[in-house]
Amino acid sequence: MRTGPNLTRPPVLLLALAPGFLSALPHAAVAESAAQPQVEAPAPAWPPNFSRSVQGSGLPGVDGGHVFLWNRPQGFDPASTLRVDRHVPEGSGTATHTYKALWALGSSGPHNAGYEWTITGELHNRALATTGAQNVAVNGTVFKEANGLGPVGPSWAGNFNCVDTTDEADPVASCIGAEVDVSAQSPTTDGNRQRVGLQISTGGVPGAHTGYGILMGNLTGSVTDRGFSFQGEGVYGIGIDAAAARFTGVPLLLAAGQAIGLDGTRQGDFSRSLGFDGHELVYGTGSGSVFRVSDGGHVEAASVRETRPRPPLSSREPCVPGDHAWDAAFEYRCVAPDQWKRAALSDW
Repeated sequence: MRTGPNLTRPPVLLLALAPGFLSALPHAAVAESAAQPQVEAPAPAWPPNFSRSVQGSGLPGVDGGHVFLWNRPQGFDPASTLRVDRHVPEGSGTATHTYKALWALGSSGPHNAGYEWTITGELHNRALATTGAQNVAVNGTVFKEANGLGPVGPSWAGNFNCVDTTDEADPVASCIGAEVDVSAQSPTTDGNRQRVGLQISTGGVPGAHTGYGILMGNLTGSVTDRGFSFQGEGVYGIGIDAAAARFTGVPLLLAAGQAIGLDGTRQGDFSRSLGFDGHELVYGTGSGSVFRVSDGGHVEAASVRETRPRPPLSSREPCVPGDHAWDAAFEYRCVAPDQWKRAALSDW
């Protein structure tokens, strides 16, 4: 209201803002009152342990503080709690650097006795199974799409690396690229098969096709001690179960010169093997082969013992040429269909 030549104005209230909002101010705050002229307030100071850059990267970010996002929607919430949209514009194709939509950087000290997670996904699932929902703690999906120009580059839905630069000849601690631990607590009599450590499924859409279920490959000069190994003192029901599968080829494929170890130890040693040397099926021990079968049916064995002789009761008993039998007095041989001949045995 007007009381005279001058206007009477209420004092302006200066709000205290959280540190995260300070950088959003376009200019310094202005404090004023009816009795004093306008005076610029001093620039706000950054809180301790707070910087404008991520450690060691030089990229703009937040370092030294905690970022906690909490969302409890009422009803269905189609929006993400945190979403980062990163679109890489069309470039010249020249290699520059890796574009990161979200980067989490952490480090641990030599005396850190705790567990450090760079990114943690935790989901407390209480949804009914009848709803048909698939609730996932962490989900990585890559949509590999045609570009209209040429073959689309390789894609990884999830990529995990463990790079050992310690120069320890025999490391005492693990370097694990990816670990899957299903901690299901249930009675040993539980027959439910739905607790799966690792599931590889070809599906999602009808007609989906996968070239390899699990592919293991080494670069030149690299060695993997065990391609697939069972460890621990636990008991396994079945090592590899292919009973419910339908194969267009063979369930197990070995190249010539490869064999299966039959009495292996935890250290990877064995003394008996079964394999194919390129010419014959071979069963052998550490001393050499003791049984061979050729493609033509030729059998070579260190010795042959018939534990069930089954001698014929008459020379016309049913048989197939080549059948053999014996008893304490005679050797029997089937020389024609349903025709046996015998030779007497004698001491010497």
